[in-house]
Amino acid sequence: MAATLPQPPASYEKMLRRMREVCWLNSSSSALEWDQDTYMPPKALAHRAEQLSYLRGRAHRLATAPAVGGWIADCEQRDLAPDSVEGANVREWRRQYDRATKVPPSFVEQFERLRALAHESWRAARAQSRFELFRPHLAEIVAMIRRKADYLGYEASPYDALLEEYEPGARAAGLTRLFAELRPAIVALLGPALQEAAAVPEHLLRGTYPLAAQQAFNRRVAEAIGFDFTAGRIDTTTHPFCTTLGAGDCRLTTRYNENDFTTSLYGVLHEAGHGLYEQGLPSEFYGLPAGSAVSLGIHESQSRLWENHVGRSRSFWEHWHPAACEHFPELGKLTTEQV
Repeated sequence: MAATLPQPPASYEKMLRRMREVCWLNSSSSALEWDQDTYMPPKALAHRAEQLSYLRGRAHRLATAPAVGGWIADCEQRDLAPDSVEGANVREWRRQYDRATKVPPSFVEQFERLRALAHESWRAARAQSRFELFRPHLAEIVAMIRRKADYLGYEASPYDALLEEYEPGARAAGLTRLFAELRPAIVALLGPALQEAAAVPEHLLRGTYPLAAQQAFNRRVAEAIGFDFTAGRIDTTTHPFCTTLGAGDCRLTTRYNENDFTTSLYGVLHEAGHGLYEQGLPSEFYGLPAGSAVSLGIHESQSRLWENHVGRSRSFWEHWHPAACEHFPELGKLTTEQV
């Protein structure tokens, strides 16, 4: 999209400055969340929860100030081309402002504090296989999410209010119809797929795959599909994710099983798919709608494309089997087709 305002109005410039300030706060929060997932010492949790509560609350207050609504309204009076950078920014600023102003800043602070504490509870519960450790936090989160839906408002389903945050325009009723249409075809595929899966020995790939070898192979594959390691990295977490901390700073994570290298490999392929999308966004518009992902559905389509359509294909393994054997010699006993 090309800019159409050689001399943007003062209100647009004020919005740019304000939204970039909000962006710095949110990206700082994301860096702290990444650190919590990767390297933060356990005793720092209470402090980290307060940091995130403050930063997210401050960002929310700045983004929902009455002056922001006035600046957006002034921009809307201008003759902006809908498909221009300015037009797209103003349109999304309006949508985001109208939603955010319905949610009290105190709620945002409370939720971010709870989310940070609950995450560590979930991690401990997962490691010990003890759901009861996480149950109280989960109950609180669900209750707060329901409150958020009420704040945002909806016509048919509380999920509509929440879905709008990730997939603008989508509604629960539409998804229900979509899956009803897909169900017959999926059911028809399921039987043959299960039969084929049952014919594969359960522990065919089970072996010994040292952590360092997995890390080296995963990086090699991620680089080959285009992930830029001068603008990103891979670290270890309980559950894989991708987060962008700023322009030129995209972080991937994965988890490892030294008896099954595919656990980390497909985690990296999936998250690198997200990372490729993030690294492909225009960095000059970072923090603005024109430089942001259009929806979670589009984002997930990229990660699943690389993980499953590419990574589990015969052609992928025809290319990568010899390289995998360099890192994992015992794979040499299997054919490409077996892998």
